[in-house]
Amino acid sequence: CVGGFVGAIARFLLFQRFINKERATLFVNASGSFLLVLLMPYITTDWQYLLIAIGFFGAYTTFSTFTLDVVQLAKTSKKEAAMYVMRMLSYSAVAMLVAYMIVDGMLRR
Repeated sequence: CVGGFVGAIARFLLFQRFINKERATLFVNASGSFLLVLLMPYITTDWQYLLIAIGFFGAYTTFSTFTLDVVQLAKTSKKEAAMYVMRMLSYSAVAMLVAYMIVDGMLRR
């Protein structure tokens, strides 16, 4: 509960910094992917996993808002909606891979 509360507040505060809500969702999901992978080597207990991975990042990242954004965009432009889906998946995957390469490099030393 505490992790989810903090994650939701962090997402809310970040959303306030963006004018465009789709960009806010994109930033939150990509940064969440990056940070979660970056922190995974340090999440070693069940309670840390529940608090950080499930709680904080579960509330910080937002699949439901992403889905709502896609539906809203599709009402005016299916092409824009499809491009948004591709951007979200691409940015989040790249963020995850960059974090993985950083962690992998740190662990090899």
